[in-house]
Amino acid sequence: MATRPVHLAAPPESVDDDPLVTEVMTTRLIGIVPDAPLSTALHLMASAGVRHLPVLDGRRCLGLVVEADVVRYLAQAPGPFGDGSPMVVGDVCRAADPLAVRMRRSDAARRMEATGSDAVLVADDGRLVGIVTATDLIRSLAGRAAPEAADQEGR
Repeated sequence: MATRPVHLAAPPESVDDDPLVTEVMTTRLIGIVPDAPLSTALHLMASAGVRHLPVLDGRRCLGLVVEADVVRYLAQAPGPFGDGSPMVVGDVCRAADPLAVRMRRSDAARRMEATGSDAVLVADDGRLVGIVTATDLIRSLAGRAAPEAADQEGR
């Protein structure tokens, strides 16, 4: 019987180079409900300067809506505004399995690669606490603090 090797988030000698997701994530979250119109999602993303919105049903996170998915969906819809039926966030919501706060940056990168997404949500005991985007990973690898940390430090 073959056993699968155990993979650590990072080799022990580089664990300091692989910070917890809580050190690289963005904590400013703007959510949306699944029955909101896609136009509302696009307006919210544009006005807030974000490309991802957690989709929430009460306190439960249903998934993630990604700007590129909204644009692709609207572009493929028949006619300039679809077929007349309301286009809602739930139509393009991606299922999302949030990472736990104890996970590492490399776990976020692997999840993005495995799911073909450029973002992963982060939860603490089921409560959504942040999002790690490809931009956050690049910022972290470049040695720059997340925007929230820089603002708190008066930079």
